[in-house]
Amino acid sequence: MLPEKQEIASGELYTSARCRAARSVLLALSVAVFAATTGWGDEPPKAAMLTEAIESFYRAIETDDVEARIALLADDVVLMPNHWTIVRGKEAVSESFRRGAGAVFRLRDREIVRMEISGNLAYTVNSYHYTYHSKDASEQWHKTKNVHIWRRDPSGNWKLAVDIWNSDVPIGNFSAE
Repeated sequence: MLPEKQEIASGELYTSARCRAARSVLLALSVAVFAATTGWGDEPPKAAMLTEAIESFYRAIETDDVEARIALLADDVVLMPNHWTIVRGKEAVSESFRRGAGAVFRLRDREIVRMEISGNLAYTVNSYHYTYHSKDASEQWHKTKNVHIWRRDPSGNWKLAVDIWNSDVPIGNFSAE
């Protein structure tokens, strides 16, 4: 049995499968409890402001406005990309976004499946198709979904705190899309 964390040759930490599975279960339970205890409440202005932040985020993607996307991030944002490592903090996420500048990133068939607000926290569950490719490559559309956790900053503006996404297609079937 491996210890919870073990340093491997490259200096990175390896986390055991059991530890990763336990964290996944805890995350799922946390989201379920949050979902079960939240509602719109009496604050429609919060909902309108959240909807505007969401639309601004996706508009920034569609218009290749990396700086506008970055402006919508919380300082302690966490990105959990599909088939990639976790990216923590606005500086690291901003660097990741800027490295992708120049690539074509487009969405279609976007749907907010669920949106809940409780106080200064909110989450959305979204589904959509996306293409992400170099400008000289052909579009390849992939069906995917994400969970966004939004948090209001001290000024009352909604900021993206957590972005988790993954494909609807099993990893061995990407060529079948």
